Amino acid sequence: MSTIKVKQIKSRIGAPADQKRTLDALGLRKLNRVVEHECTPSILGMVDKVKHLVTIVEYKTNYNMNLSNLKPAEGSTKTRKRIGRGPGSGLGGTSTRGHKGAKSRSGYSKKIGFEGGQMPLQRRVPKFGFKNINRVEYKAINLDTIQKLAEAKKLETVGINDFIAAGFISSNQLVKVLGNGTLTTKLDVQAHAFSKTAVAAIEAAGGSVVKL
Repeated sequence: MSTIKVKQIKSRIGAPADQKRTLDALGLRKLNRVVEHECTPSILGMVDKVKHLVTIVEYKTNYNMNLSNLKPAEGSTKTRKRIGRGPGSGLGGTSTRGHKGAKSRSGYSKKIGFEGGQMPLQRRVPKFGFKNINRVEYKAINLDTIQKLAEAKKLETVGINDFIAAGFISSNQLVKVLGNGTLTTKLDVQAHAFSKTAVAAIEAAGGSVVKL
């Protein structure tokens, strides 16, 4: 029995979908993988289809063979339907666009939300609400979180850089300290905003509040 060993030498990224399916059928799903198959016309046809992505590592057969005499198995490939190439091709006429209408014309494009001429949804329903352009968005951090952070890192001052290092916020976020939880350590806490209960709890523990 003739066998063929095929190795994938180039990435499938950017390859057409049918070539990717061919690689999957051959069992080649990543670079430098080697697979062995029985040397049948269908396997040789698949290898020929992706010959720019693979190489033949080993070929055991009773006759000489090279990539130049490979061809797809009979019936395994089909010719693409070419439309709009004149009446002589048998596929001229309207070229699958049908008769008349906007979609049959060149340059047709549909606006987002277009519903064929009827009143679109975004105009049928009423407007409501608004976006406050002066709104300031804060990331809320509670006192119990600050207490755990101070104990873990042995901190006396907790600031924005400590929150960033702990992964609580990103570098461009604002912090508001809220009063949920208990604070038992004397801490100097730096943040962009504080709730009244948070300020009272921090000062009751002997610490101080610094607004940035």
